[in-house]
Amino acid sequence: MKVEHETVAPRTAAVGTAARPPIKAPGAWVDSKHGAELVAELSARLPAGGPRFVARAPGRLDIMGGSAGYTGSLALTTSISDCVCVAVQPRDDGLLWIAASQKPDVNGEKPITIPIDRLRGADGTVVAASGADDLVDGAFSDTARCIVGTLIGMLAARTVPDLGRGLSVAAASNLDSPGDLGREAGLVGALAVATASALGCPFDHAAAVDMFRAIEPEWLPIPVAASDVVAGLMSVPGALVQVRCDPCAYGGATEIPGGVVLVGVDCGAVHPNVGAKNELTRAAATMGLLLIDRIIRHDALSDLQWDGHLSRVTMNDYVERFRDRIPTKLTGGDFIDKFGMPDDPLCRIDPTMIYKVRSRTEHQIYEHARAVQFYECLSRAARTKDERAFIVAGELMYASHWSYGQRCGLGSIETDLLVNLIRRHGEDAGIYGAKITGRGCGGVVAVLMRDEEQTRAALNGALEDYRLQTDRRAAVLSGSLAGAIPSGVARL
Repeated sequence: MKVEHETVAPRTAAVGTAARPPIKAPGAWVDSKHGAELVAELSARLPAGGPRFVARAPGRLDIMGGSAGYTGSLALTTSISDCVCVAVQPRDDGLLWIAASQKPDVNGEKPITIPIDRLRGADGTVVAASGADDLVDGAFSDTARCIVGTLIGMLAARTVPDLGRGLSVAAASNLDSPGDLGREAGLVGALAVATASALGCPFDHAAAVDMFRAIEPEWLPIPVAASDVVAGLMSVPGALVQVRCDPCAYGGATEIPGGVVLVGVDCGAVHPNVGAKNELTRAAATMGLLLIDRIIRHDALSDLQWDGHLSRVTMNDYVERFRDRIPTKLTGGDFIDKFGMPDDPLCRIDPTMIYKVRSRTEHQIYEHARAVQFYECLSRAARTKDERAFIVAGELMYASHWSYGQRCGLGSIETDLLVNLIRRHGEDAGIYGAKITGRGCGGVVAVLMRDEEQTRAALNGALEDYRLQTDRRAAVLSGSLAGAIPSGVARL
C-alpha cells in the first residue's frame, strides 16, 4: 500500500469563545468507582469549610504520533480509566496551600504553604522557576512544583487575573507511570479547569495551550507535550482524540469502531536512562530539522509548503531531496561550529556526543505519515466494517514500534518481547497490532484488538508467556473516561 503524506487532514476544531467549565452536582463521575476513592482522599485532606471544586483528567494512551509531537506530528490518543483528580478550595487568608500525593492509598508529602503575593515580583511579573525553591521551606516535590508552575502559567497567560484571596489545592492520582500515561499532563489540565471554575473564569483547550507554553519546560519534572494536556482535557470515552502539534490544534474525537478496542499493557519495567535517551533523540531530530531548513533555503525550494516542522516534509520529498544530504552521524561540536546551538529550551547539544541524525530525523517524518494513515484506516473501518482496514492499522503499529526502537534507539528488551509475543497470536485471534508508547525504553505497549472473549484469552496467554520468560507481570490498562472539560467540575 502506497503511503501518501497528508492523505487525510484531521479536522481542526474552531477555538471559539472560551466558556466557564461546566459545574455539575456531585454524582456521576464523582461517585463512580474511578472517582470515588480519589475524591474521598481529596476531601479528607482539604481544610474544613468552604466549597471544593473538583476536576478529573484521565490518563492517555499514546496510540500513534505522540513520539513525534514536538516536530508537528498528528498525535492520536485514547483515554484510560485511571486518572488524576484535583480539588481547589478558595481561601481568604492570602495563602496558597498545597497537599499533593501520587496514589489514593498514600497520604502524600507534607502540605506546603506559600503567600500568593510571593508568586509575583515587585514589578508584577510572575516568579521564574529558578526561584521556586525559595518559595518554600524544606522539600518541594515534583507534584507540588507542577501545581505551582501551572498556577503561575495561568497568571502569566492571563487565563486568570489573580488567585483571589488564596487557594487550597489537593491532588491525587492512581496513574503509576510518569510520562507514559500522561499523569503530569492530566495534573496540569485538571488543576487548570478546577481553578478556573473556583475563580469564575472562562477556560477551554486553547487557553490550556497558552497556559502550558508559559510553564513548559521550566516547571514540569519531565518533558510534557501540549497535545497530552489537550487530550486530558478533551478526551471522549471510546474515541480516538486527534491533536495536531506545533501549533497545537485540537482536531476532534473519532469513535473507535464497535467490536474493537485499544488497550494498554504495562510491561512492568522502565529503564532509568529513559530521560537521557529521549534528550539525545530530540537533539538529533532537531539537528536534522535545521539541516533540512538550510537545504530548503540554499536550494530555494519554493514549491515546498515549509513552516519549520519536520512533519510537513512528505516521505517522497524526504527520500528524493533530503535523505542523502543528511549525515548518518554528526558530532555535536561539528554541528555547533557550523550552525550554533538550536533555539529550543528542551534541546541541548553536547559537543562531545555523536548524534545519529538521519535515523532520528526519519522517524519523525515517517511517524506523522503513519499517524495519518492509522486515522484513515479506523475511519474507513467505521464506514465500511471492513476488517482489512484494522489489519493495515495493525501493521502501521508494528512499523511504528520497529522505528521507535531501531531508528530512535528508544525500545527495550521487555517491550520488544511483549510485542512479539502478542503478535504471534495474530489477526486470527483478533489481535491486529501492538507498539511501544510514551517515552519508550520500557513502559506501556498499546494494543489494537477485537473486543471478544477469544481475543482477551489470546492476550492473557501472551502476558503469561511474558511472565514466564521475564518473571514480570504485565498489567492491562483498559476502560475509557471523558476529559476534564466534558466531565465538568463537581462542586462539593
